[in-house]
Amino acid sequence: EQVDLCRTLIFDKTGTLTYGKPSLQEITCAPGVQRSDVLRLAASLERYSKHPLAAAILNAAKDESLPLDSVAEISERPGEGLRGLIEGREVLITGRNKLGQRALTLPPASSGLECVVLIDGTFAALFRFRDAPRHDTRRFVDHLKPHHDVTRVMIVSGDRDSEVRYLAGLAGIGEGFSAAS
Repeated sequence: EQVDLCRTLIFDKTGTLTYGKPSLQEITCAPGVQRSDVLRLAASLERYSKHPLAAAILNAAKDESLPLDSVAEISERPGEGLRGLIEGREVLITGRNKLGQRALTLPPASSGLECVVLIDGTFAALFRFRDAPRHDTRRFVDHLKPHHDVTRVMIVSGDRDSEVRYLAGLAGIGEGFSAAS
C-alpha cells in the first residue's frame, strides 16, 4: 500500500522480469561428436527429469524432429546431475562446477546458463541456455523512474552473475546481484 513511497525497487529475475522458460541457444560439441547425436541422447535422458533446463533440451530435440531413445538405467542424485545408460553408453548431464577433479577440457565459461554432457566419461558437448525477458520488461522499467520517482532499480537472482548482468542490460537496469557469486 505504500509502494508510492518507495524509491528503490528490487526485482527477482526468473518469472518476474523473464518468462522463466529458458531455451537452448547453443550447442558446442567436442571434435568428432555430432550435434544431432548428443542432442538426441541428452533429450532421451532429460524426458525423465524435472530440472528446469530439461524442457528446453526436449523442445530443441522436438524442433529438430529427433527421435528419443530408450534409457536402460537412470539416476538423478542431488548435486551430481542426471545419469543414464542409452544404447550401451553412459550419458551424464551436469553442471561445470559438479565435474570435480575430472581432467576435461571444456569451452570457456560465458554468460548464461549451461550444462555439460559427457558420454562414457568424455566431454561431448556444452549446452547454453537463455531465459528471455518479458516483452514489456524494458518499457516497464523505463516507466518507473519518470512516473513514480523511482531512483534505483535492481535485480537479485540465484543465477550466475554473468546471466544477471546480461538481463539487467536488456531490461535497462543498472544493478544486478547474484546469490550464486
